[in-house]
Amino acid sequence: MDKNWKLQRYDRKSYSEMVDFPVEIVGRDGVVRRYTFEDSIRLYQRRITFAPIRYRDDELVHAEATHCRSRIGQLRRSYFHRYGWGTPEGQTAAQDRFGDLAGELAAFLCRVLSTDDRPDLHFDPVQDPGGLTSIWYITPQGKHSGMLLYLHRFEGADSDGLRESFFTGLKGMEQMGAASGDAERIIAVHHTMDCGFVLTGRGGDFDNLVQLADNNGRPVEVAPTPWDEVLEIVRKGDYEAALRRCRDLAREQPYHRNAYAAGAMLGAFLGEAATGEDLALIGSRYFPEDGSLRYYLGLCRARLGRREDAERALREALALSPGLVSARSLLAVQLIQGGRHREALAVLADRHGVDPDDRRADADLQHLEHWVRWRAWMLYGGAVVALFGAFATWQFGPMGLVAVVLGTVLSGLGWFAFHRQLDAIVARQRFEEISQGLRRLHRQSRSQQVVS
Repeated sequence: MDKNWKLQRYDRKSYSEMVDFPVEIVGRDGVVRRYTFEDSIRLYQRRITFAPIRYRDDELVHAEATHCRSRIGQLRRSYFHRYGWGTPEGQTAAQDRFGDLAGELAAFLCRVLSTDDRPDLHFDPVQDPGGLTSIWYITPQGKHSGMLLYLHRFEGADSDGLRESFFTGLKGMEQMGAASGDAERIIAVHHTMDCGFVLTGRGGDFDNLVQLADNNGRPVEVAPTPWDEVLEIVRKGDYEAALRRCRDLAREQPYHRNAYAAGAMLGAFLGEAATGEDLALIGSRYFPEDGSLRYYLGLCRARLGRREDAERALREALALSPGLVSARSLLAVQLIQGGRHREALAVLADRHGVDPDDRRADADLQHLEHWVRWRAWMLYGGAVVALFGAFATWQFGPMGLVAVVLGTVLSGLGWFAFHRQLDAIVARQRFEEISQGLRRLHRQSRSQQVVS
């Protein structure tokens, strides 16, 4: 029933309306947030990446991915409608030349040209635009010299190979641009999950084409950083390679906080908790006020079976970041599994009045808190009924055995039902460990609005 309801909800969505920017998007926690064009595109592309992790059902994964692609198309059409360049009569329209990427390209060029208005540009094809890669010569209005635009589409069965070729070619261009004279130099770079743009200029024209004073003469967006490469490897699902890259990155850049956090997360998930503990421990020394690193330290120690050390790290994580739901959840589970139900209930109750970093996961905590309370009522209630039955048997004979049996059954059912719920919550948290961790990394990497 839940699956059918979700599929019907996808079917009812419409993508024909034009939207304004910044665009308002309702997150899974019900909060409405405002996003720029670029951030909204990245949001939906991340949802496509995480769909197989978020849903176990193939139909729901397909419906989620289809919805996100449709929404991306709507956002791109809307952006070009409001900010795209005009096409003189008799010339090919931008939508016919660039298809669904016209809006993405318009946003890129507006950012490079530092204009809030429609850019006045003339496009001439240099290479046949019929394939997945095309080259265009762009001349801004009033300029005698132009720029070369390399447009790449990452589509089809070999999309990963096309993306890797794009990055390889980009590095070659950067090396070429380091030479003096009339060498082709990169002005700006932009890439998303399904496309990549490179804008270049030659020799003396370079400084005249685009004013880059705010960027100290560097491209508007440089080639992928080592951290971008880690995220790309994770997106492909090669978690072992991503863990190795995180370790290398932490050695190369000791103050790269995300390398420690992602490495610890991946180590715990892959069963290499000792490696994850090392990364989290070193990272917490460089970033002593970071609650997430203390959480990953506790997570890895829990996976290694060191309950006391794990509990200490998790309590430190909550002291630094009270809204860290994953740390609170893991600490409560550890206490419950150790038979310390009262302490677990106190940890769960302490979350009231604290703004959680993940409202969906916080709902699991509320559910667990209710079950801890119900467990106590059912166990103690069953024990009282059983004792009453024993007393009745002693006083009045075998009829009291009925109450003994009922009390025993009540206690047994309470114990069984509680542990079924606990196991379900633990399994769901482990299943969503990577997706929750990446969302947490993204939120903490941004100084702007939080993305759900």
